[in-house]
Parts: sequence; C-alpha cells; structure tokens
Amino acid sequence: MGKPKIRFEGYSEDWEQRKLGDISSLITKGTTPKDKSGTGEVNFIKVENINDFSGDIVGMSKISLEEHQGYLKRSQLQEGDILFSIAGTLGRVTSVNKAILPANTNQALSIIRLKEGNLEYVKTCLKGNVVADFIRRNPTIGAQPNLSLEQVSNLEIGIPSEAEQEKIGLYFSNLDHLITLHQRKCNELKEIKKYMLQNMFV
Repeated sequence: MGKPKIRFEGYSEDWEQRKLGDISSLITKGTTPKDKSGTGEVNFIKVENINDFSGDIVGMSKISLEEHQGYLKRSQLQEGDILFSIAGTLGRVTSVNKAILPANTNQALSIIRLKEGNLEYVKTCLKGNVVADFIRRNPTIGAQPNLSLEQVSNLEIGIPSEAEQEKIGLYFSNLDHLITLHQRKCNELKEIKKYMLQNMFV
C-alpha cells in the first residue's frame, strides 16, 4: 500500500496491506432464531439496530437463553467483536461492548474477532472505502448486495504501526462522539421548535 496521502505528524513508515482474515481469530455469522417472538433474556442484534452513521446499537430484540446456548451457539458475541453487515445494507459497522452482553446476531451480520490490530482503527477502516472499492472491483455484488464470509476475510486494509493505529482510531472515535453529541443537541432544538410552532400561534 505504501504511504497514505494524509497522516499524523511523526509517522513515516509504509503501511502494510493485510487481509482481514489474517488479523482475525474468527470470522463467522449468525442465523435466524427459530423462536420469532422477540422475547427472552439475550439481546439479538440485526442490521437495522446499527445506526448507519454513529454505529450505536439501538432497539434490539430478544432471544431465549436456550437458543443462545444451543442453536445459535456459534454466534455468541464477546466484548470487542466487530459486527459488519454483509447482506442488504452493506458495510454498517459497530463493536460489542460489555453492557449489551449476553448477545447474539443473525446471518446478515458477520462477526469479526481480531487477534491483531487496534479495534477502533479496524472499525474505522471498514467504515471507509474498503467495501466500496471491493464492490467496484466485483460488479456482480452490486446487483445482489451480499458478501460471503470468504469475501469478508479477503477484504484488505492498510496496517500501520500499533502507535499510529491507536492514534487514528482514537481520532475518529472522538469525532464520532462529537458528531453524536451535536446531533442530539440538533434533535432537541428541532423538538423545541416544533413544540413552539404548535403552541405559540393557537
């Protein structure tokens, strides 16, 4: 890959092009639960629960502990797992935090468990042009928006030093946090405006 056009001061080493599968200990996906009631003790995450912009996980349904430990055992989520959408809307990205565990997911989300690399950095890469570039090189994907686990494993990202990964990951994580705060404030102001318009002129 060489060197990126823009980078933080103090870093000059070339970036190494690596496949996602080479820096992961596990890449798998879930399946559809047999019980469609949406009730139980375990959080169940679908693509639509991941905010396309912020990556926040909202509005999860539930599955039973029995299914989580049995039929859906291979897709039990762990803290730090990356969830990456591979069906329908491609490229939504989030990571699993301890607060939502126990949790599971379906076949539209791949589970990426890293063995190397900074979590926030890899998430940032997946939010970037990685998927768009891959689809452009593989035009058949555009007609039927699905990625196989093999294709996910073969996605390539540029890997800098650990220190540079950490700096980039933190930078974009802080940006996302600021944007989310401003978005919430904007939504609050819109609600105030709506309330005032509805009540001031009656």
